[in-house]
Amino acid sequence: MLIAKLENIGLKIDRQQIIDKVSLQLKKGEITTLIGPNGGGKTSIARILLGVLQPTSGTITKADKIRIGYMPQKVTIDTTIPLKVGDFLLLSATKITFNDFTSSLISRLKLENILDKQIHDLSGGQLQKVLFLRSLMNQPDLLVLDEPTQYMDISATEEFYQILDEIRKSQNCAILLVSHDLHMVMQKTDFVFCVNHHVCCHGTPEDINNHPEYLSLFGSRSNLAIYQHHHDHNH
Repeated sequence: MLIAKLENIGLKIDRQQIIDKVSLQLKKGEITTLIGPNGGGKTSIARILLGVLQPTSGTITKADKIRIGYMPQKVTIDTTIPLKVGDFLLLSATKITFNDFTSSLISRLKLENILDKQIHDLSGGQLQKVLFLRSLMNQPDLLVLDEPTQYMDISATEEFYQILDEIRKSQNCAILLVSHDLHMVMQKTDFVFCVNHHVCCHGTPEDINNHPEYLSLFGSRSNLAIYQHHHDHNH
């Protein structure tokens, strides 16, 4: 089932073309990943999908009454404001509670001992885990994650992708992931869009791994073994 669609999206800021004619579809149970150079428009595409940015051209279509979870690349919170991690997790326009689902994630992400800490005192990796948890607490139909594993160590990154795979299967949500981690992207995603202001190429990891435009952007870094992802669910 189609959750969201971008058609011929364009974005100009101060006469500079940030995005040009970008189209993509997000479906239930699928992970779609945006890769590309810094400044190529990946985060802008995510923010347009969320409605934070308004495109200059093109159309955005979303299924009715969908719940959206969002993990930004970073958050800036005034250090003069006292805010515990547990309270930060409950900040939402809609009611969110610590239920069994949330408690299970807190345990898996090893966050039990920091819920009473001030959010300003967290390490980069701890904050990433908190932001990831918060994006999942409303059990979204559409999950948007912008560079989610930066600052995470190897074991935390592995656990992140394991949880992500479970979430997309159990909740059948559509996931848009923005990432620089080519190795994990090629193993864990269903569809890849290589973006540099426009869509250079797109398809399954197997499809784009030898695409000339992909190779021109990533060179030797793209020579990675591809894990064949098998679905055990229906679309």
